Amino acid sequence: MQEATFGTAVKTSIKTKGVIMDLIAKIDKEEVKELFSKNWLTHDAIWYGTCVQEMGQEKANEINKVAARTMATMEMGRILKLMGMPKDPSVQTFDELKEIVDTAMSAVKAKFMIFDYGFPEKNVLRGKYNRCFAFDGLSRFNLTEKYECGIIERIKGWLDHLKVSYEVVPDFKGCLMASEGKCEIDFRFDLA
Repeated sequence: MQEATFGTAVKTSIKTKGVIMDLIAKIDKEEVKELFSKNWLTHDAIWYGTCVQEMGQEKANEINKVAARTMATMEMGRILKLMGMPKDPSVQTFDELKEIVDTAMSAVKAKFMIFDYGFPEKNVLRGKYNRCFAFDGLSRFNLTEKYECGIIERIKGWLDHLKVSYEVVPDFKGCLMASEGKCEIDFRFDLA
Protein backbone atom coordinates (compact mmCIF):
# COMPACT_ATOMS: atom_id res chain seq x y z
CA MET A 1 0.00 0.00 0.00
CA GLN A 2 1.33 3.42 -0.93
CA GLU A 3 1.92 5.83 1.94
CA ALA A 4 -0.51 8.76 1.95
CA THR A 5 1.30 12.03 1.31
CA PHE A 6 0.15 15.31 -0.09
CA GLY A 7 1.02 16.13 -3.65
CA THR A 8 1.50 12.51 -4.73
CA ALA A 9 -0.39 11.11 -7.69
CA VAL A 10 -0.59 7.55 -8.91
CA LYS A 11 -0.77 7.27 -12.70
CA THR A 12 -3.21 4.83 -14.23
CA SER A 13 -4.24 4.14 -17.78
CA ILE A 14 -7.68 3.14 -19.05
CA LYS A 15 -8.96 2.45 -22.52
CA THR A 16 -12.15 4.23 -23.52
CA LYS A 17 -12.48 2.57 -26.94
CA GLY A 18 -12.48 6.03 -28.54
CA VAL A 19 -15.87 6.96 -27.06
CA ILE A 20 -16.25 10.22 -25.22
CA MET A 21 -18.89 9.70 -22.59
CA ASP A 22 -21.32 12.41 -21.54
CA LEU A 23 -21.23 11.48 -17.86
CA ILE A 24 -23.60 14.21 -16.73
CA ALA A 25 -26.28 12.81 -19.06
CA LYS A 26 -25.71 9.29 -17.71
CA ILE A 27 -25.78 9.95 -13.96
CA ASP A 28 -28.51 11.31 -11.71
CA LYS A 29 -28.44 14.51 -9.64
CA GLU A 30 -27.33 12.73 -6.46
CA GLU A 31 -24.36 11.18 -8.26
CA VAL A 32 -23.39 14.60 -9.62
CA LYS A 33 -23.60 16.06 -6.10
CA GLU A 34 -21.47 13.21 -4.73
CA LEU A 35 -18.86 13.66 -7.47
CA PHE A 36 -18.52 17.41 -7.03
CA SER A 37 -18.64 17.23 -3.22
CA LYS A 38 -15.93 14.57 -3.05
CA ASN A 39 -13.78 16.46 -5.56
CA TRP A 40 -14.14 19.73 -3.66
CA LEU A 41 -13.39 18.11 -0.31
CA THR A 42 -10.42 16.22 -1.74
CA HIS A 43 -9.05 19.53 -2.99
CA ASP A 44 -9.77 21.10 0.39
CA ALA A 45 -7.89 18.36 2.25
CA ILE A 46 -4.88 18.48 -0.07
CA TRP A 47 -4.82 22.28 0.08
CA TYR A 48 -4.97 22.21 3.88
CA GLY A 49 -2.24 19.58 4.14
CA THR A 50 0.00 21.52 1.77
CA CYS A 51 -0.53 24.69 3.80
CA VAL A 52 0.41 22.79 6.99
CA GLN A 53 3.63 21.59 5.32
CA GLU A 54 4.49 25.03 3.98
CA MET A 55 3.60 27.31 6.89
CA GLY A 56 2.54 25.22 9.88
CA GLN A 57 -0.83 24.19 11.20
CA GLU A 58 -1.62 27.41 13.08
CA LYS A 59 -1.39 29.53 9.91
CA ALA A 60 -3.16 26.81 7.86
CA ASN A 61 -6.08 26.87 10.34
CA GLU A 62 -6.32 30.65 10.12
CA ILE A 63 -6.38 30.65 6.32
CA ASN A 64 -8.75 27.66 6.12
CA LYS A 65 -11.33 29.26 8.42
CA VAL A 66 -11.30 32.53 6.47
CA ALA A 67 -11.54 30.67 3.14
CA ALA A 68 -14.40 28.40 4.30
CA ARG A 69 -16.41 31.27 5.75
CA THR A 70 -15.88 33.52 2.71
CA MET A 71 -16.77 30.71 0.28
CA ALA A 72 -19.93 29.99 2.29
CA THR A 73 -21.19 33.57 1.99
CA MET A 74 -20.88 33.27 -1.78
CA GLU A 75 -22.39 29.77 -1.73
CA MET A 76 -25.45 31.03 0.16
CA GLY A 77 -25.95 33.83 -2.38
CA ARG A 78 -25.96 31.26 -5.16
CA ILE A 79 -28.37 28.99 -3.30
CA LEU A 80 -30.75 31.89 -2.68
CA LYS A 81 -30.65 32.77 -6.37
CA LEU A 82 -31.58 29.19 -7.27
CA MET A 83 -34.42 29.42 -4.74
CA GLY A 84 -35.72 32.51 -6.59
CA MET A 85 -34.99 34.73 -3.58
CA PRO A 86 -33.05 37.99 -3.44
CA LYS A 87 -29.32 37.32 -3.29
CA ASP A 88 -29.04 39.50 -0.18
CA PRO A 89 -32.19 38.88 1.85
CA SER A 90 -32.96 40.14 5.29
CA VAL A 91 -34.16 37.10 7.22
CA GLN A 92 -36.67 38.17 9.86
CA THR A 93 -38.25 34.97 11.15
CA PHE A 94 -37.04 31.60 12.35
CA ASP A 95 -39.36 29.88 9.85
CA GLU A 96 -37.64 31.76 6.98
CA LEU A 97 -34.25 30.71 8.31
CA LYS A 98 -35.32 27.07 8.65
CA GLU A 99 -36.55 26.98 5.04
CA ILE A 100 -33.31 28.45 3.73
CA VAL A 101 -31.08 26.17 5.86
CA ASP A 102 -33.09 23.06 4.92
CA THR A 103 -32.81 23.98 1.23
CA ALA A 104 -29.09 24.72 1.49
CA MET A 105 -28.42 21.46 3.34
CA SER A 106 -30.34 19.46 0.74
CA ALA A 107 -28.24 21.10 -1.97
CA VAL A 108 -24.81 20.53 -0.41
CA LYS A 109 -25.04 17.51 1.89
CA ALA A 110 -23.66 14.44 0.12
CA LYS A 111 -24.28 10.84 1.24
CA PHE A 112 -20.79 10.42 2.69
CA MET A 113 -21.37 13.41 4.99
CA ILE A 114 -22.79 11.54 7.94
CA PHE A 115 -24.32 14.09 10.28
CA ASP A 116 -27.67 15.20 11.59
CA TYR A 117 -29.02 18.66 11.95
CA GLY A 118 -32.35 19.95 13.10
CA PHE A 119 -34.31 22.59 14.89
CA PRO A 120 -35.11 21.10 18.33
CA GLU A 121 -36.79 24.29 19.51
CA LYS A 122 -37.53 27.78 18.25
CA ASN A 123 -34.38 29.75 17.48
CA VAL A 124 -32.03 26.77 17.74
CA LEU A 125 -30.19 25.04 14.88
CA ARG A 126 -28.35 21.95 16.13
CA GLY A 127 -25.68 20.03 14.26
CA LYS A 128 -24.58 16.58 15.43
CA TYR A 129 -21.62 14.59 14.16
CA ASN A 130 -20.96 11.19 15.64
CA ARG A 131 -18.49 10.75 12.82
CA CYS A 132 -16.98 13.62 10.84
CA PHE A 133 -15.62 13.33 7.31
CA ALA A 134 -13.16 16.19 7.91
CA PHE A 135 -11.90 14.66 11.15
CA ASP A 136 -11.60 11.22 9.51
CA GLY A 137 -9.61 12.67 6.62
CA LEU A 138 -7.28 14.64 8.88
CA SER A 139 -6.78 11.57 11.08
CA ARG A 140 -5.08 9.82 8.17
CA PHE A 141 -2.36 12.47 8.29
CA ASN A 142 -2.18 12.87 12.07
CA LEU A 143 -3.47 16.47 11.90
CA THR A 144 -6.45 16.37 14.28
CA GLU A 145 -4.83 17.49 17.53
CA LYS A 146 -4.38 21.14 16.47
CA TYR A 147 -7.09 21.29 13.78
CA GLU A 148 -9.63 24.11 14.05
CA CYS A 149 -13.02 23.25 12.57
CA GLY A 150 -13.67 24.63 9.12
CA ILE A 151 -17.14 23.09 8.84
CA ILE A 152 -18.56 25.40 11.49
CA GLU A 153 -17.13 28.32 9.51
CA ARG A 154 -19.26 27.27 6.54
CA ILE A 155 -22.44 27.55 8.61
CA LYS A 156 -21.25 30.86 10.08
CA GLY A 157 -20.67 32.11 6.52
CA TRP A 158 -24.22 31.17 5.55
CA LEU A 159 -25.62 33.00 8.58
CA ASP A 160 -23.38 36.01 7.95
CA HIS A 161 -24.71 36.23 4.39
CA LEU A 162 -28.28 36.04 5.70
CA LYS A 163 -27.47 38.84 8.19
CA VAL A 164 -28.65 36.68 11.09
CA SER A 165 -27.10 37.23 14.52
CA TYR A 166 -26.24 34.05 16.39
CA GLU A 167 -24.46 32.56 19.35
CA VAL A 168 -22.53 29.29 19.08
CA VAL A 169 -22.84 26.86 22.00
CA PRO A 170 -20.42 25.60 23.07
CA ASP A 171 -18.10 28.44 22.21
CA PHE A 172 -14.95 26.52 21.31
CA LYS A 173 -11.67 26.65 19.46
CA GLY A 174 -10.29 23.55 17.83
CA CYS A 175 -12.17 20.39 16.96
CA LEU A 176 -14.81 18.86 19.22
CA MET A 177 -14.28 15.44 17.63
CA ALA A 178 -10.64 15.58 18.75
CA SER A 179 -11.36 16.90 22.24
CA GLU A 180 -14.74 15.30 23.04
CA GLY A 181 -15.03 12.33 20.67
CA LYS A 182 -18.25 13.79 19.23
CA CYS A 183 -19.43 17.10 17.89
CA GLU A 184 -22.72 18.71 18.88
CA ILE A 185 -23.13 22.41 18.24
CA ASP A 186 -26.08 24.75 18.69
CA PHE A 187 -26.53 27.99 16.81
CA ARG A 188 -28.91 30.16 18.83
CA PHE A 189 -30.86 33.03 17.34
CA ASP A 190 -33.22 35.78 18.38
CA LEU A 191 -35.68 35.81 15.47
CA ALA A 192 -39.43 36.34 15.40
